[in-house]
Amino acid sequence: MVTRKKYCVIGSPISHSLSPAIHNTLYEIYGLDCLYDKRQVTPTTLSSFLQSLSQENINGFNITMPLKQEIIPHLSFLSPEATDGVNTVVVKDDKLYGYSTDAQGFHASLQQIGADYKGADIVMIGAGAVTKLLCDDAVKKGAESIVLLNRTIEKAKKIAMECHAGFDSFSNIEHYMDRCTLLINTTPLGMSGTTENFPNFNFISLLPENACVCDLIYSPPLTELLSHADARGLKTMNGLGMLIWQAFFAFEKWFGILPTEKDYQTVLNRL
Repeated sequence: MVTRKKYCVIGSPISHSLSPAIHNTLYEIYGLDCLYDKRQVTPTTLSSFLQSLSQENINGFNITMPLKQEIIPHLSFLSPEATDGVNTVVVKDDKLYGYSTDAQGFHASLQQIGADYKGADIVMIGAGAVTKLLCDDAVKKGAESIVLLNRTIEKAKKIAMECHAGFDSFSNIEHYMDRCTLLINTTPLGMSGTTENFPNFNFISLLPENACVCDLIYSPPLTELLSHADARGLKTMNGLGMLIWQAFFAFEKWFGILPTEKDYQTVLNRL
């Protein structure tokens, strides 16, 4: 008897993940006899999860915090874009192949709303692994300028030096708004379940009228940051599009099929 192929997302906490809804919808659309679920896995239980892959017929998995770097020593292959964090693993012949589809996912969602990196003056708030991914991608895709702002300036400096970007303390954000055409929040500020938020949103009033404001957060769908940008009539985008598209690119790694815009709408209606 052929056992149904399984896929999953691992991390902690994991109960909030929308990945099963996205992938199981894609299996329906493409007639694939597969099952995708979520697994609570921590750094201390990662090894035992990996040992169960063959027995459970797990052919691939996605990774969220806090395991995006913890997985790296276990890989047989690490794709160049994933050196700072892996979110997709292909399991083949008992070997693990690691990739990151986060940057692809963000760029696809950006293009979907009619925005792009090319020629943009970008300000990124934050200095985490995903900030580095987006910064690298923006440089490759022709950004005019990039500045990283973070409360801990040393973290921003480290990424900026590697990406040939500018950097400063977040407290100086107002100095960078008048020429910013793409503002991206990569921090958890304003996310459901956190008490921290931006001290104020005065900087939004300084952005040019053609600016686009993006938040990688998708819960709540409208953060205070995006709400203030909306009130000014600026183009805005939350993190749901990135989440869906990064899942689509992970699906492509596993099945060799890139889901379409039509599939995007079908998935969106299920979430």
